[in-house]
Amino acid sequence: MPRINLSRRSQPALGDMRHLVWIATTVERPDPDGPSSLVDRPGVFRTHARIVNMRPDIILNYQSVFGLQNTPTIEITIRNPPDVKIDLNHWVYRPAPPTQIWYKVRNVEDLGNVGRFLVLGCSIDEVNDARSDPATQQSPPRWDAPEPPLSQVIDRI
Repeated sequence: MPRINLSRRSQPALGDMRHLVWIATTVERPDPDGPSSLVDRPGVFRTHARIVNMRPDIILNYQSVFGLQNTPTIEITIRNPPDVKIDLNHWVYRPAPPTQIWYKVRNVEDLGNVGRFLVLGCSIDEVNDARSDPATQQSPPRWDAPEPPLSQVIDRI
């Protein structure tokens, strides 16, 4: 079995993978009432992850500000799923009460190029925190949480 080169990043220990996250995708469908499109973020699969902050977060109301919305500020490491390809159009949802966070995937790296762990460079898209003071911090106007896929994935061997 190939070894992971640990000179740049470390392989996560089992205890580091303690955050439960949803990996979600973007689905656009036409709006029946007009020329616009509806965007949904259905959940693809749920997994455990290691979440490490690379930079401090600057959040105003419920979104990232000052150009950080396109810069990866969070590093999320997950096991490499053999049947799902994770791209830049995917999302990571972290339902850790009292805060729920949507992360946008900005880059994807195979840790050590051996196909065991994926490192997702993410930035914060939206934050829903129950502890926010409504007088100083607005809540998101609409909050969506991912739902499990409508159809079960059938394994074909």
